[in-house]
Amino acid sequence: MSSPPIPPRPGLQQDGGPATLPKDAVGDPVAGGRAAPLIDLRVLEDMEDDFSDPSVVGRFALDFSATLDGKVRRLEQRLQDGDLAGARDAVLSLTTSSVMVGARRLAQAALAVQRFLSAADLDACRRSITLLRACASDTEHELRATYPRRP
Repeated sequence: MSSPPIPPRPGLQQDGGPATLPKDAVGDPVAGGRAAPLIDLRVLEDMEDDFSDPSVVGRFALDFSATLDGKVRRLEQRLQDGDLAGARDAVLSLTTSSVMVGARRLAQAALAVQRFLSAADLDACRRSITLLRACASDTEHELRATYPRRP
C-alpha cells in the first residue's frame, strides 16, 4: 500500500525542483524566475536602524497587516465595478505600501495587476486577484509571526 504524497516545501514543486510561476505571475529578477520571498527582512531591519525605538517598525508592519484585507477588497470592488481609475489607485496604494514594508512577493503580484490594468485587461486582472489575495494572506501571516502583538 502506498502512502499519500507529501506536499512539497514552500517554493518547491512536487518533484523537489524549484516552483515555477504561472504565466500571469511576476517573477523576482534576483531569484532567477522563481517567486520573490514573502518578506524582505532587510527592508524592515533597515527601517529599525532609522528609528531610536525599533518597535515602531513592528507597529508599522502590524498596521500594514491590519489594513491589507481592506486594500485587496477595495481593489476587487473597483475591478468588479469596471472602475479602471479606481482600480489603478487601489493597486498603486497596495503596491506602494507593500514595497515600504518589504512585502516583495505581494508587491510583485500587485505589479502584475498594474500591468493588466495598463492593458485594460480586466479579465486578467480579475483572474490575478486570486493569486494576489493568497499572497496577501501569506504576507499578513508572516508579518504577524515576525512581529507578534505584545500585551
